[in-house]
Amino acid sequence: VMQTQVWQVWTLELNVLMLCLFLSFAVHADMTVGAQNVVQAKMLNGEIAAMKRLLDLACDVTVELDGGLRIVEQVPRLMAMLTLDHHTRCAQGVTLQQFMPHEEDRSRFENLLQASGEDVETPGLEPGVLHATLRASGGTLLKVEIFYVRFSVLSSRGH
Repeated sequence: VMQTQVWQVWTLELNVLMLCLFLSFAVHADMTVGAQNVVQAKMLNGEIAAMKRLLDLACDVTVELDGGLRIVEQVPRLMAMLTLDHHTRCAQGVTLQQFMPHEEDRSRFENLLQASGEDVETPGLEPGVLHATLRASGGTLLKVEIFYVRFSVLSSRGH
């Protein structure tokens, strides 16, 4: 009887030890995944910032659009290019197509950007270029090249 009780206590302690080890591994794995996600998010944000700085060096104007093709944030360089007073006219929330006087340009722009990356195995890796005309203040027409690439960042907000 004494041997049976010792065996039961030992079995119980072994089961508790195994449960503790399992929980320890589960918590460690969860913390490791969480830490990896934080590190990856910081690295991704750093890469995006570097990409934006590079685009600013190479392009006259860089504009980020949301899924509805509206300008995400104020773009002073766009306002300057279109000779619009950035204090009286805000481009944030406006579609870039509103500056395109030709229906053909607006339509092609919308079709290309909405289709960009949809039929590709890895969305966001299909860049393109579009020649269009923008209307500046005073009715001046500007011929521009619009380079675009669709990308999704944690919030899935941009083109």
